[in-house]
Amino acid sequence: MLFRLVLLIFTLVVIQGTAKQPRSIPKYTDWRLPHWVLPRHYKLRLLPFIEEGNFTIDGQVDILLECMEPTTMIVLHMAEIRIAKDEGLQVYDLIESRRVPIQSYIEDKTRQLLVIGTKNETLQVGKYYKLSIRFVSQLNDKLNGFYRASYTENGIKKYIATTQFSPTDARRAFPCYDEPGMKAVFQITLGRQKSRIAHSNMPLKRTYQNEDLPDYVWDEFQKTLPMSTYILAFIVSEFEGLDSPEIDLQDRTTFRTWTMPSAGKQTEYARILGPRVLRYFENYFNISFPLPKIDMFAIPDFAVSAMENWGLITYRETALLHDPLRSSTADKQKLSSVLTHEIVHQWFGNLVTMEFWSDLWLKEGFANYLMYVGLDVVEPSLQMGQQFTVQETQKVFAVDSLLSSHAMSMPVKKRNEINGLFDSIPYAKGPAVIRMFAGFLGHKKFQQGLTSYLNNKKYQSAVDDDLWKAMSNQSIDALDLPADIRTIMTSWSLQTGYPIVTVRRNYDLQTAIVTQERFYLLASRNSSEFPLWWIPLTYTTDFNTTFQAWILGTEDGIELELPSAPTDWVIFNVDQIGYYRVNYDEINWKLITQQLLKDHRAISTFSRSQLLDDSLNIARTGSLPYYVAFELSRYLRSERDYAPWFSAFKSFNYLDRMLYQTASKDKLREYVKWLLLPTYEQIGFDERKGDSHLVISNRNQLISWACRLGVAECVNNAMVLYKSWMAQPDNNNWVKPNYKRAVACAAIANSGDEEWDFALERYLSTDLSSEKEMLLYALSCSSSPEALNTLLEWALDANSGIRRQDSATVFGSVSENPIGSSMVFDFVLFHWDKMVKEFPSLAVLGRLVDTISQTLDTETHLENLVTLSEGGRGDLGTSTRAVQQALERTRINLEWKKRRFQTVTKLLDSWSRVQTFSLT
Repeated sequence: MLFRLVLLIFTLVVIQGTAKQPRSIPKYTDWRLPHWVLPRHYKLRLLPFIEEGNFTIDGQVDILLECMEPTTMIVLHMAEIRIAKDEGLQVYDLIESRRVPIQSYIEDKTRQLLVIGTKNETLQVGKYYKLSIRFVSQLNDKLNGFYRASYTENGIKKYIATTQFSPTDARRAFPCYDEPGMKAVFQITLGRQKSRIAHSNMPLKRTYQNEDLPDYVWDEFQKTLPMSTYILAFIVSEFEGLDSPEIDLQDRTTFRTWTMPSAGKQTEYARILGPRVLRYFENYFNISFPLPKIDMFAIPDFAVSAMENWGLITYRETALLHDPLRSSTADKQKLSSVLTHEIVHQWFGNLVTMEFWSDLWLKEGFANYLMYVGLDVVEPSLQMGQQFTVQETQKVFAVDSLLSSHAMSMPVKKRNEINGLFDSIPYAKGPAVIRMFAGFLGHKKFQQGLTSYLNNKKYQSAVDDDLWKAMSNQSIDALDLPADIRTIMTSWSLQTGYPIVTVRRNYDLQTAIVTQERFYLLASRNSSEFPLWWIPLTYTTDFNTTFQAWILGTEDGIELELPSAPTDWVIFNVDQIGYYRVNYDEINWKLITQQLLKDHRAISTFSRSQLLDDSLNIARTGSLPYYVAFELSRYLRSERDYAPWFSAFKSFNYLDRMLYQTASKDKLREYVKWLLLPTYEQIGFDERKGDSHLVISNRNQLISWACRLGVAECVNNAMVLYKSWMAQPDNNNWVKPNYKRAVACAAIANSGDEEWDFALERYLSTDLSSEKEMLLYALSCSSSPEALNTLLEWALDANSGIRRQDSATVFGSVSENPIGSSMVFDFVLFHWDKMVKEFPSLAVLGRLVDTISQTLDTETHLENLVTLSEGGRGDLGTSTRAVQQALERTRINLEWKKRRFQTVTKLLDSWSRVQTFSLT
């Protein structure tokens, strides 16, 4: 009752008084916000001016605060905001209806804090106060905070004002408590010109005239539920909206998509899929979506793929727009994946939020894992579940093999570390570990545990212990686990890295010693850590019966009796459910290889993919002879499935890059060509009626590699098709949409300036965002260093036609081209100062450095990275970890050349002579 009375006073009272800039500065030394006073309600009014010459924002925020501890200071976040000079900042005691005198306030720009000190008065526990601030800020063009993006409609340049607050940029839009655990209710009012439309998280409540500006009105929105600042959103635009046709799925929640008017038809697939995914997860969690609407916006310039703002989800255009005649099935998969990921966030992240960014995986891990679960039901044609291990587990193994990796849950020691957490650990290791957890817990109990967790913590924040407690209450006694859930799972969430399980069989006794240790790619390392995990082992000898056991987190090994004869193979980590690699003694590897060569389908597709990925990566460390891995890979001549080829190509790509400047490159390529030709010839260059999604995906990667390896039929087909497109530029059917990327890349790689210039012209003229992305990739396939350098220059030129959001894509794509790898790294270093200014954040730039340094392998590269890591180019800020990982990868590559190059060269020489692998 008291809170309601205070809220009424908070809404009605007009506070008088002012605080002037201080002479004395309140002392506050932490970078995190104190919990002395907490926000309960925001009343925020913003008026963005969206016109050339005036991109400013007038704002006022009134924050209802509850005092939790006696204090003379109020500390909140603020960045790049100017408080109004006259009566700009005021504090009011709502219980006593009086102004609280202010001694001073100051903005700490380094820590992005606004520190307010009271004058001779201590705020009292249990009292409610109102903090009122009038301010001016900028509608920036940096793709963060409250920013502007531009687009062209009918030859006219137009602007949209939009937001990207995650993780720490709400403070750029208005002074606030910008930590995820500090939830509050928001009452938003946005000013706009009458020709535009405004949106926020909740539906519009009323519109009324701006009395000072005749051409402007105010839009007041309904109050939100308790929520975090990072999922708040505002948009002011001239976009047009379309309702979902799925009327029967919208009895509680209205679904609309919003785009520039010319792109509306491209949202049909998203408008159909969105409500279906929402309804699926309402049923899965047994918890209704609590808001009355979801708006989905395609933003023309957006730093990330999408953002899950509660009830107002924003997307990069490529993640929301789909043309059924011109978009590929890969585009459709990307749209479906991103959309589903963001809708899962409406529960994991929005309804229940991690207490702080140190537990980012609690939202990103579940959003990614459940995306696969949901799409396997809602859109089964995409075959998402069959892609999990290659897209998540094997992908993140590469990062988590580094000393410089980090745990899923890790303390954040300073603000600059937050952006660096948004890497593949929460996004890929998180779902991989969750998949393992669901595997040994059982999917029904897992699902019930999630519902319990969400119900227990809804509208609140959580830490990982809250999840483990909810899961522990699901009648798990019958599972006979070796320890409690928290003990088992924190060995995975709190420790960096992952184990390699080594199986050494005693063929006479039919037993095996199974041991664990952390897997590292860098052999020459100084590390005294010997972490242990609670590992759920699964193993089989026929893929009809699966056996289970545990390696305890208190020991490094276990002895098992095996249900197999000495002549039988055994495979551990069945279907790669567990988050670990497996190595065997050479006899068992030989038995597995014999089975693959005889009848590879006796081993599951997941496990065949795993065997290729494990063997070729373990061989990189010297723990498995390379000839064993190469011998196993020979079975690929019979392999027709997508996942094993995906794993193989990833490892062959690494070897190709390591050997690129040597005579052994051609021998490796001849070997890979020999492997893929039977599959390429059987699957064919042309699409066939009834091809599944994964057959299409497999054909795509086979075409890419066949053309890269110089298979004449592939290159000729690509050139003929591309030439036909050049002859008829407006013919969108020059090749099936599914193969445009591979064919255009192959054609440009094997041609000259005319073909490159044509692709550039099409990039600038096409209205389909996914086609723009495809063409940028194709342009990066050029064999001309001059063309690649031009592309890099244009990526930094605001007038080139390449959007700011796509700059990182250009650099990443050029680095994938062996000709461009070293070039793009040198380019980035040379233009470092400019890139620091141009990129949305140092975190984005850091991830770019990580991307382009995957195959750097010279001492000069290492020296340049050392200089960068030691601050030779300025403060790295949020990119520090990414640069450290780039540095470690370069050391790994140099070590590989020193220790493995000669071995691989001799093996390839042997195969080239007699088509067997031998070191003699």
